[in-house]
Amino acid sequence: MLWSYELPPDRIAQYPLPIRHEARLLVYQKGEITETIFLHLAEVLPESTRLFYNDTQVIPARFRKGSREFLLTEIVEGSWMSGSPQVWKGLYRPARFWRRKGRLEWEGKEARLTLEWLHQADERQGLVQAMWSPSERAALEVIEAFGSLPLPPYLRREVEAQDRERYQTIYAQHPGSVAAPTAGLHFTQEVWERLKAKGIRTYPVTLHVGVGTFLPLQTPDQPEKHPMHAEKFSISEASLEALRSGEGPVVCVGTTTLRLIESLYWLGLSCAAGIMMTELPPLCWQQMLPTLPPHEALSALPPSLQGSTALYILPGYPFQLTDGLITNFHLPGSTLLALVQAFIGRADIERVYTYALENGFRFLSYGDTSLLWR
Repeated sequence: MLWSYELPPDRIAQYPLPIRHEARLLVYQKGEITETIFLHLAEVLPESTRLFYNDTQVIPARFRKGSREFLLTEIVEGSWMSGSPQVWKGLYRPARFWRRKGRLEWEGKEARLTLEWLHQADERQGLVQAMWSPSERAALEVIEAFGSLPLPPYLRREVEAQDRERYQTIYAQHPGSVAAPTAGLHFTQEVWERLKAKGIRTYPVTLHVGVGTFLPLQTPDQPEKHPMHAEKFSISEASLEALRSGEGPVVCVGTTTLRLIESLYWLGLSCAAGIMMTELPPLCWQQMLPTLPPHEALSALPPSLQGSTALYILPGYPFQLTDGLITNFHLPGSTLLALVQAFIGRADIERVYTYALENGFRFLSYGDTSLLWR
């Protein structure tokens, strides 16, 4: 059984702090808990740290008209920069409206968008045809014109003006996520400058956060049977070479970054065996056996890489590359909480979360954060 806990509603941060880096930072290492604020992150990281962060950008993927809604999670036919028509996959409500050939239209001064139901895609998601005019406009332009930010459902309020900036990291570069990599929301330019002054090296990777972030464990009594959704990623030659170097501890900013970094080991194993893979299927720890040292697996990868991963990390997972994790405090019954338990162990996650609850830490996307060492 996975560890869980009761989260009082008043501990869920509904709004961000006025200044990002003033979020509290819980540091857990070798059984000891200390506290600081995120501004002082550089002070609690070794000088030799290799810090990897996710530079994905959240898109305004929620399309609403009254009580009717479609949340874009993936472009199935088309791309962010191509024109109309396209096929989009996403979550939808109400089911009765959409499944009866639902159709919604939005019209602005310079464009018009229509979403028309096609068919069910999987248990939770459907496919719609997205059409707009002028048809040559890029999908991303149309999404920006008619969509709104997909704030998590536990933020029980409408999107406000500040969310456009604050539910986005300051280093977001590549559009494609339907949820923010929230551990990165605490970074400011001052934090970056302090990291640089100490000589800590920072490297971007890209993993587009998908619908799996919104979905609780569907089979909590048998977590290994939970269906994990694939998410697209890319990593540059410079970042991959930094990972290969083996010099200094690897610290991941967020669970999304960790999942990508760990996925590279398993992709490297397949390449070393002569099988060139760029898509990691929905594997969990029970199906995995490390057979090469990390540097050998990484050496088998091409210079840069893009693909997708459905890596599912549960307690017992054999971590290969990650030493430290910066992460917020997660929902009970979530795959993210399971990942943290896998990273530091059941007794330690219980100790960390009990401390956070008893000492007034703010939880979830706009909440406080932690630095956990394995």
